[in-house]
Amino acid sequence: MAKELGLKKNFLDVTELIRSIQRAENNPDCFRRARGHCDQLGCAWRPYCIEKPQHLAYERGETHENE
Repeated sequence: MAKELGLKKNFLDVTELIRSIQRAENNPDCFRRARGHCDQLGCAWRPYCIEKPQHLAYERGETHENE
């Protein structure tokens, strides 16, 4: 619908946000670049990085009305 109205989607880029946090902590900014293999065992983002990405509810067309 936004496309039909000529509106631009303006969502937060979570991947870039996490990479920015990694850089600020003086760690490699490697989030979602591992392709299933990661040697950074102590990284707080590791479980989210190497698992299959989850699609958000709005990407699946789900709304609160569907519940």
